[in-house]
Amino acid sequence: MEASNTTRIAIPSMTEGGLESDICAHFGSCEFFTLVDISNGKPVGVNALSNASPDGVHNCAAPAILLKESGVDVVIVSGIGGRPLVSLTSKGIRVYGGAFGRVSDALQDFSSGALNELSDQGTCNCSHH
Repeated sequence: MEASNTTRIAIPSMTEGGLESDICAHFGSCEFFTLVDISNGKPVGVNALSNASPDGVHNCAAPAILLKESGVDVVIVSGIGGRPLVSLTSKGIRVYGGAFGRVSDALQDFSSGALNELSDQGTCNCSHH
């Protein structure tokens, strides 16, 4: 698998269920990220990554650091706050919003161009962002 042809996508997930896991609507509070390696438009690897902060404190930058260290290129979310979005984009991770359903649904929507790339504003109106 050549790095230049492979994109690692992370999707906030409710469980470790892989492509069948439900998407978690709240990026920073998800239990897991489902990591999917895409090569030539097809999934070639699926893994679950725990979203556990080593210090145990909610930190909106912690998931971005974890995902960057895990080689993630793209994050697909339902919605996201402004600070976590900036945290991701400042690390060179592209973020797409509007995903719902299962991880497999998000991948289908991403590949068909149905999701919007987010650049400077979050989509979540939660008071803690």
